[in-house]
Amino acid sequence: MVSAQQLLTATPKRRSIRSLRQQYALYVDDRVEQYKNSISRDELFRLGDEALVERPEQEQFLLTELLAETIVNDLIKRRLGLPSFETWRKKHPKLRAAQKDATHWGLDPSHLVAGLAPRIEPDDSVLVVGAGAEACAYLLAAHDAVVTFLDRDFGVVERAEARVAAESLSSTFDAICVQFGQWLPCIEGNFVLVVVDAGTLATLSPGERRILLNELQTLTTPGGLHALVPDTLGTGPEGFAGHYAAWERETLPPTGRRQRGAAPTRGALFAKTGPAVAERENARA
Repeated sequence: MVSAQQLLTATPKRRSIRSLRQQYALYVDDRVEQYKNSISRDELFRLGDEALVERPEQEQFLLTELLAETIVNDLIKRRLGLPSFETWRKKHPKLRAAQKDATHWGLDPSHLVAGLAPRIEPDDSVLVVGAGAEACAYLLAAHDAVVTFLDRDFGVVERAEARVAAESLSSTFDAICVQFGQWLPCIEGNFVLVVVDAGTLATLSPGERRILLNELQTLTTPGGLHALVPDTLGTGPEGFAGHYAAWERETLPPTGRRQRGAAPTRGALFAKTGPAVAERENARA
């Protein structure tokens, strides 16, 4: 993640380690698996029967389980009308450019995360916590961050998975259902940015909130940022600033336009103190 000062320079960002071919393959696999999960078991078996007649009768004895699955997947691709790689590749740059606009996800251009997203470098690890920050997760994934999205509602997690699959973003996105303040999955940490929905924090007990924020702070790399953002109801983050007494309060990024009337609550930004994040010597080579 580049600093605010580095963003003003002409220093190029790192390139993603994932090729377009890999992103396309994952996009297709996700759409196929979602379709399988949406149909009944009987319908899935009928697809298997169709797969058996896809091969000439004399070749059916060679139809292994793996080959049958491949043929079923091809049937589903045709049923869904998924584009070929060449068609997808031609449309992908325009789609990705649109996805990098905050308004594509229903976020105001003045949103705190909209100001932070341009600082993301490909494959930066980012953690997004709470349904109120769901759109932030999509925006950061569109900027090529490796996003882990956490929420306690399984329906929200399923919705997020479906959205990123449809938008060809699942190669850099993982959604997990958790119990805030009680259980978090074993995730690697070293997050350069953690986005926390203030509305989610407000629903937790003081003890659960303290445990959750302590865990999130531990998972953050030195010099990393925590962005506490208001939810859709306007729940602000200032009541939780006391949990960041040992962190440095950061100035919010500019909005790029003048606010009219009373400025909406944009959130709060904190930086983890400690040694600066090591420079990636060859990242921009």
